[in-house]
Amino acid sequence: MQLDRRRFLHLTGDLALLALAPGRVLAAVAEVASRAGTGVFLSAPQLRALGALCAYWVPGPPEDPDPGAAEAGVANYIDLLLGVFSLPSHPLFAGGPFSNRDGGGRDAFLDWLPLDALEQRVWRTRIEGSRGLPERQWNGPVVGWQEQYRQGLEALEVGARRLFGKPFAGLSRWQQGMALDFAPGGPERDFLDLAFRHTVEGMYGPPEYGGNRGRVGWRNTRWPGDHQPLGYTPAQLSKPDADQAEAVARAKTRAREVLGKVPGKPDA
Repeated sequence: MQLDRRRFLHLTGDLALLALAPGRVLAAVAEVASRAGTGVFLSAPQLRALGALCAYWVPGPPEDPDPGAAEAGVANYIDLLLGVFSLPSHPLFAGGPFSNRDGGGRDAFLDWLPLDALEQRVWRTRIEGSRGLPERQWNGPVVGWQEQYRQGLEALEVGARRLFGKPFAGLSRWQQGMALDFAPGGPERDFLDLAFRHTVEGMYGPPEYGGNRGRVGWRNTRWPGDHQPLGYTPAQLSKPDADQAEAVARAKTRAREVLGKVPGKPDA
């Protein structure tokens, strides 16, 4: 399933989104698609199965008190990656040098770097596969990520239904583990390795790519993220931090004793 212009507008329901920066369009499409239950590339059932698989690997409440893959929007990150060439731009490489996410200015990560012809060919081959095109088969036919996810998610559902008579998303956690390990006709290890790698990317990567919503992956691991350079308000520059106020007061008192005046204050 591809996201053409008609379906993109149907998902967003708002032409104003097209005026946003490409990175913000990416985030908006991910959020709206998540609410709609469908995906940019994946169908609604495929997205549910993928979401359950990601949440099995990185669980959140109530199984774990910290946010997990569902809260971070990991499945939508993967869906955006699979459908990246059907979006108005091809947001594969964030700009820079800084995100300024802590108040230093505009987010330069949202200035997506354009792909040259060779990069487009390489990434289209990786994601879409060779599709019988000679220019994509310099090393032979390639099964792209899109097809790997189609086949893998189908096998995931087949295995779950054969073993428990339910879709994978409808199974309990222990049943999901059984379906992954023992279900006949279940997904191949290569697909699970690929999906797990993408799950980690979506959980802990920069939020501009559509995952790690609200930086929950970073907060969960107590990592501040790419917060440099820090942005400071005029008050923060002109006044001491709360934990330094006592030390500054002592220094001023000592200065009065030594110099007879307060540093920074003009003489009368």
